[in-house]
Amino acid sequence: MAKREMSAATLEGALVLVVVVLLAGAVAIGVAVGRATDSPGSTAASAETTGTVEQVDPTIAAGAQTFNAFACAQCHGLNGRGGVSPHVPALTEAAKTLSVAQMRTIINKGLGVSSDPKRPFMPIWGPLMSAQQVSDLVTYIRAGLPDVPHATPVPVPEGQGQAVAGAALYVRYGCINCHGPNGLGGVPNPAAPDKTIPSLSGPDFRDEFNTDAKIIDFINSGSVLGGPALVAMPHWGGIISDADLQALTEYLKTLK
Repeated sequence: MAKREMSAATLEGALVLVVVVLLAGAVAIGVAVGRATDSPGSTAASAETTGTVEQVDPTIAAGAQTFNAFACAQCHGLNGRGGVSPHVPALTEAAKTLSVAQMRTIINKGLGVSSDPKRPFMPIWGPLMSAQQVSDLVTYIRAGLPDVPHATPVPVPEGQGQAVAGAALYVRYGCINCHGPNGLGGVPNPAAPDKTIPSLSGPDFRDEFNTDAKIIDFINSGSVLGGPALVAMPHWGGIISDADLQALTEYLKTLK
């Protein structure tokens, strides 16, 4: 009996020891998890899991959107890094040398107008951009043109025909800002004789530009007319590829 009682007591003690060890292990795991959750790496992983996006300064974000909406990237390169044309400077360097006032003047009044259709120039944006858009754009440039989520040029569909690609290019190259949605025109141009930027649709347009060659030539050479108050068609020669020019032409031919 004495031996049996001792064995029972020993067994009971062993069970108590096991429970204590398990509890200690659970506490240790809980502490480790808590520390991991507090670590920077875990915070990033948690944010990534929940889809949280790091906050971007609203003014810089707005400037990035304007940069793409007005086709600045098509001449100055993605994030203003240049490389598109030898006649168009990288804005990453210009941001280091130009003052805020100088940038505003260049955006509003243009720069470097040339009669050479293969030498692009900075168009006049003053009549089209609001003061807030110009201010946001300058802030974005002076911030170093950082990457901003979703602020990228419109993607161009592939394998869906030239007219479909041209519709995207019409937005990507900023044509929509001057000639309106679907080429309907009506955008004010106070210094022009008819006070508006012409449409790219309708019988008048089709009569004047009745061949692909005429449309492409006009896109390439632009229309350098009048003084700094006039919104003029810039030279796209040397900027838009032959394939994109043809796609744009095919899109324009689908308009009403």
